Amino acid sequence: MNNMYVRVKGIVKKEDKYLVLKRWVDDKIPDPFVWEFIDGEINHGESPDDAIKRIVHESMGVDCGISKLIYTWSNMIGDTQCVGIAYLLNVEDEDFNLHEDFGEWAWITRDEFEYYIENRYVLKDLDGVEL
Repeated sequence: MNNMYVRVKGIVKKEDKYLVLKRWVDDKIPDPFVWEFIDGEINHGESPDDAIKRIVHESMGVDCGISKLIYTWSNMIGDTQCVGIAYLLNVEDEDFNLHEDFGEWAWITRDEFEYYIENRYVLKDLDGVEL
């Protein structure tokens, strides 16, 4: 069976800082929140550009602009393939109204990525990428 889905990731940049969100993942672990960039799945029939704009709006209550596509990725999770597209984004309004899945947000420098982002695959994908 061929199982596949597509995700989009948004890395929001303002001057020399990047937005990370603390997202709830599981209440069965000691620290149920993890820091990450905003991301989500593309709906059937939706373009990747429209998907990232929708996800930002649903998650943060603000509109975003796309600066550029920065990288793609693909990995296997069991017998399912995840294909991803990462965008560099900008937002004008910083009056975020975070969805309940998110605990907080922070603006960090690129040098701080390794201290916030726990997903080593994301850090590896960003290695050498100009943001």
